[in-house]
Amino acid sequence: MAALLGLVALIDTRVGDIPSEAPAYRVTHIAAAHRPDGLDLHLWYPASAGQITLIGQNALFYGFHARRDAVGDGISHPLVLLSHGSGGNAERLGWIGSALASKGIIVAAVNHPGTTSGDSQPSRTVMPWERTEDLSTILDYLQADAPQGMVPDMNRVGALGFSLGGASVLLSAGARLSKDDFIQYCAANAGQDDCGWLAEGGVDFSQIDAPKYERDNRDQRIKAVVAIDPALTRAMRKHSLTRLPPSLVINLGSDGEIPLAMQADGLAAVNPAIEYRTVPGARHFSFLARCSLLGVVMIALAGDDNICSDRGLRDRGEIQAELVQMIGTFLTDRL
Repeated sequence: MAALLGLVALIDTRVGDIPSEAPAYRVTHIAAAHRPDGLDLHLWYPASAGQITLIGQNALFYGFHARRDAVGDGISHPLVLLSHGSGGNAERLGWIGSALASKGIIVAAVNHPGTTSGDSQPSRTVMPWERTEDLSTILDYLQADAPQGMVPDMNRVGALGFSLGGASVLLSAGARLSKDDFIQYCAANAGQDDCGWLAEGGVDFSQIDAPKYERDNRDQRIKAVVAIDPALTRAMRKHSLTRLPPSLVINLGSDGEIPLAMQADGLAAVNPAIEYRTVPGARHFSFLARCSLLGVVMIALAGDDNICSDRGLRDRGEIQAELVQMIGTFLTDRL
């Protein structure tokens, strides 16, 4: 088996074409009143100088090309917050962050403590207010003290999120949750998807902090939202959805194939400013970074849900190119 894995790793050495217009990328630490250890802020942004390098590549996942720590171009650009899903991280979304930055957008993300890679706790997953505070903290920092050469236009702010990150950006833009609706949803879907994972993790739904869970997290600086396979849609109060700014909600897969936990077609029926689309031939994990052949083999052997397998689906690179076009067009048109 070791010899086989070694052969797979040797064969799978592709890194992709080096783009001539690669953006810059840097990570900087920022203070956060609600996070004792602060947050590491990941930034993708337009820059015209600096050496292009491959970032975030490892044996399992492909990375992205960018000009590490380059000075920004000094031109005002729209700003888009990027929020990863439960158990995910900012760097693994570098494919979409760098692609949007190449289109003239500053993209900002953090690893949300308690719901990120290596630190994914069911008990923290039912504390979405922590994530919305992360997003507002990013805006506060960039509004007051953006890095040299980076000029975010705070009148053109958007937010993009995947899965739990999709819920996070919708909440930050004005959606509100109902604890009772969430409990009823999980009672009807016990053991399935998000409800099953939370229950296995020992979460007592009755103990969810209702005032915080249901509070208004709206940050009025956010003018447009993109949510991919958003979580918690069954717990969102319909009247609150009418407050959302122009929004694009995307489900990965065709009608009839999308798990109930992520079905978001009902959102568009509440607010005409919400546009709903599906991406046929995709599934939830199609939004994650492309995997190497070794990644496909190793994660399959681990026995977990194979986030790398695209069997029976369209090529992940093709799907992501379609998403870049769809998301990029929506954001540039509305910011």
